[in-house]
Formats: sequence, structure tokens, C-alpha cells
Amino acid sequence: MWPFKKKSKISGLPQKLPFKSGAAFLEYQCEFGHVDIVPKQGIVALVMDSSKEFGTENPVKVESDGTQKATLKVASNDGGFIVIAQTPSGKGDPLKPDDVVIWVPMLHSKEVVPDGHDQRFGWAGFIVAKVKPEIDMANPNFEILSRYD
Repeated sequence: MWPFKKKSKISGLPQKLPFKSGAAFLEYQCEFGHVDIVPKQGIVALVMDSSKEFGTENPVKVESDGTQKATLKVASNDGGFIVIAQTPSGKGDPLKPDDVVIWVPMLHSKEVVPDGHDQRFGWAGFIVAKVKPEIDMANPNFEILSRYD
């Protein structure tokens, strides 16, 4: 007699698709996720290391009131674009490079964009949540790890 039972059901595809990094998750979102800039509608973004990108003192700046300011790479069909954004409050976990966040664009200002630069840089918005870098096949919503509003 064989000591092992056969699986009675073939499991098929996994219910959750975890990504090895925030950068890999952003790449997926650029290809298959929501990338249209619509005021007050969130888009996936990646926290970048501001000290490496712009030579700042810290990767993410924490203001005296606890709000956090970060450089983000926002999902877009061309691989992402850069914005500077902050959290609307001092609530939530500390942000660090490679975190996946939801960025909510609020308004666009052409005046802040130097001539010849990407016009998307003129969008002002907030970081409202940090999310888990995974796709849940049973749930279309992202799993929120920390809220900032």
C-alpha cells in the first residue's frame, strides 16, 4: 500500500501573486495597472531614494509635524514618471525606498515645470497609503499596510 494520498484537486493558479520588490511591482503596474492621471484617483507609485536621486540628506524627509516628503516614481505606460509628494498627516509607518504607495494627484501647475521637462512633474498630490506589493486574484483591492490620511 502506498503511504501517500494523491491530491484530489489540482490547485491551478495561485490566489496571490507576490512580487520580489516594489520596483518589480511598479513595472507590472506600468504594463497592466491603472496609469491614467485623474484628479483625486489614486495611482500606484514607488518610493525612491531621494539621497541617491537628488543628493538630499535623507532618502525620505520627515518634517517637524511628522509628515513625510518623498520622491516617487508613478506608474505610467512609459515606465513611470517622477514627482515629489508628501503625506497629508504625520500618521502612518515611516516610508523607505522601494515601498509601494498610493499617490493621489490633486492639481496640475504648469508654472513649476521647467521648459522642455516632462509636464507630469507639475502634478501635486498626496501619498495616502502604503500597500503590499502583490496581486490578489480574489480581491481587486490592494492590501493596505499603512494609512497616511
